[in-house]
Amino acid sequence: MAVSIEGGGGGRGRRKNVDADLNLVPYIDLLTCMIAFLLITAVWTQLARLEVAQKGQGEASGGEPPQTKIAVLVHAGGFAVVVDQEQRPIPSLRGAYDYQTLTKELKALKATHPDKSDLQVLSEDHIQFDTLVQTMDAAMASGFPALSLLDAAAAAP
Repeated sequence: MAVSIEGGGGGRGRRKNVDADLNLVPYIDLLTCMIAFLLITAVWTQLARLEVAQKGQGEASGGEPPQTKIAVLVHAGGFAVVVDQEQRPIPSLRGAYDYQTLTKELKALKATHPDKSDLQVLSEDHIQFDTLVQTMDAAMASGFPALSLLDAAAAAP
C-alpha cells in the first residue's frame, strides 16, 4: 500500500492538501490466489469421498429367498470375515491390522459369490477412523463397491 501526502506552502491558516493513493494490486492478487486455490481444492473434495449406506435393523425381505450376508468385523485383535453364520478370523500382525490378508480373503469370497456386490463393515466403538477407511478400501479393491457401515454391538443378535 502506498500513501503519499503532499502539502502546500506553510501558512498557519491554510489547510494542507492531503492526497492518498491506495494501491489495490496486492489485494487483488490475494483474492485471485484464493479463488484459484478454492477451485483446485473443490475437485479433491469430490474425489476423496466414500459412498457408504446404513441399513436399518429388521428390513423386510419382501418374499425373496434369503441372500448370503458377507460382513467384516473390525475389532482390537484384527478382523473377522463373516459369511452368514461362519466366521474366519484374520488376526493382527505385530499389533498392526493385516489388510493384505483381508483383501485376499475378500477376493476369494468374491470369486465364490460373483453376484454379491454389497458388504457390511461392522466396527467396535474404539476403532479408529483410519482403520475403517483402510478396511473399506480393501473391500472396494476386492470387488465389493456397495458398503454398509454398522455398529458391531447393534448388529449382534
